[in-house]
Formats: sequence, C-alpha cells, structure tokens
Amino acid sequence: MTDPHSTLEVVREDEEHAVVVRVLGELDMATTPLLAQRLYEAESTVVPPTPVVLDLGRVRFIGSTGLALLIEHHRRCAELGIELRLVADHNAVLKPLHLTSLDTIFTVVPTMRQALDIEG
Repeated sequence: MTDPHSTLEVVREDEEHAVVVRVLGELDMATTPLLAQRLYEAESTVVPPTPVVLDLGRVRFIGSTGLALLIEHHRRCAELGIELRLVADHNAVLKPLHLTSLDTIFTVVPTMRQALDIEG
C-alpha cells in the first residue's frame, strides 16, 4: 500500500481475456471512491465482450456502500455490453452478497481461474 493509513489497495491487471481489478482490504464509505475510480478506468478501456473481473478474495469487510458500488458497476457494465464477474470465496464477501440476494445478480466464482474460464 502506498498510504500506511489506507485500508484499501486496488491493483489493475490486463489479462489475455479480461481486465482484472484486485482488491485488498475493506470496502466501506471511506474506501469505495478509490475502487470506483479504478473500476471506471477498467471499464473505459475494455472492449466488449472482454469482461471486468473483480477479485474480492482479499477483502476483509464489505459494507453497504461497497455493495451499492458493485450494483452501480454491474449496471454500468451491462450498459457497455461487458460482464462484471466477482471472485470471492469467503464469508466476509459471500455473506453480505447472500443476505442481500446480490449473489443471484452477479456471476460469483471462488477462483480467478474460474472467472477467466467462463465463456461469455
């Protein structure tokens, strides 16, 4: 992390068949603007049908503003003709998605390999 007081790190990687945004830390009201900026950047450079893969495997907490951000970018990606895929394999992310029924809206897979192998 560049800022020792930050609770979020976001890294973008261009894979062969996807743009991957990796997230480490906590998604709350203070940190979602950073992720929003990185997602807008990723979405603006991707060429359909290439997906944006959001790796939440190292997210320790996701609050309501984080969930709202996911919904906003799910809609934006749909408008752009691209898919937003989530990678998550632990309860810090899966439980809030399940409790809000967002797990029925998103493509959620437990591994990056699965996210990259999904046929569009």
